[in-house]
Amino acid sequence: MTTVTFTGNEVARPPALIRDQVAEQIRQAITNLELVPGQVLSERELCEATTASRATVREALRQLQSEGLIVSTTGRGSAVARLSADAARQIYEVRSQLEGLAGRLFAERADEADRRALRMELIHVEAAVDDHRGLAKAKAGFYEKLVAGGRNAELKQLLDMINRRVTAVRLISLSKPGRAAVSVSEVRAICDAAVAGNADLAEKLCRQHVENAAAAALPQLDAESVHLPVPLSSA
Repeated sequence: MTTVTFTGNEVARPPALIRDQVAEQIRQAITNLELVPGQVLSERELCEATTASRATVREALRQLQSEGLIVSTTGRGSAVARLSADAARQIYEVRSQLEGLAGRLFAERADEADRRALRMELIHVEAAVDDHRGLAKAKAGFYEKLVAGGRNAELKQLLDMINRRVTAVRLISLSKPGRAAVSVSEVRAICDAAVAGNADLAEKLCRQHVENAAAAALPQLDAESVHLPVPLSSA
C-alpha cells in the first residue's frame, strides 16, 4: 500500500474550522499531485500530517468525497479518485466554455494592475516550458489571474472545482512530445489578446487551448482510469 507522503501543517483553531482546514490541506495535496490518483489514504498518517483527530479527518474525507476527489474503497478506507476517460472528456467540454468566458471577461473588465499581473504570470509559464509539473503549476497561476481580472466569483468557484479533478490529466497532456512548447505559445497568445482587450479573440483562444489539451490527453487515457505518465520528463 502506498503511504501518505505529503507534508501537512498543524491546523489552526477554532475547532469549528478544523475539518475545513484538513479538507483544504488534503485537497491541495491532490491538486499538487503529492497524493496521486488511486493512492489509498491512511487515516492515521493523515492525522499525523495534520495534527487533527481521526474523527475530523473522516469528516474531511467525506467532504472531499462529495466533491469527487476521494472515493470509498471496499474494506480499504478511502483513496484518491481516478478520473475515467469519459469523465475527463466531459470536463474538457465544460472547461472550454468556462475558460473561454474567463478570457472574455478579463478582456472586458481587467484594469492595468490585472494586466500587469497576467503578464508576470506569463513569464513564469514561459520559464517552466521544460518542467511539466512546474508548467502545470505556472499555468494554474496564469489562469488564477485571468479569472481574477474578470471579477466573477461564481466562475472562479466553478473552475476551481473542475480544475482540482484534472491535474493528472493536464500532466498527461503536457507529456505528449512537443505539447508543452505549443501550450506555452497558446498561453502567450491568450495573454496578448486578453491584455489588448480583444474579448472575442481571447474567448476563442481560451477555448482552443482547452480543446487542444484534450486532443493531446484523451487518446492517452484508457477506458477505465487516469495514470500519470512514466517518466515525467524534466519534472
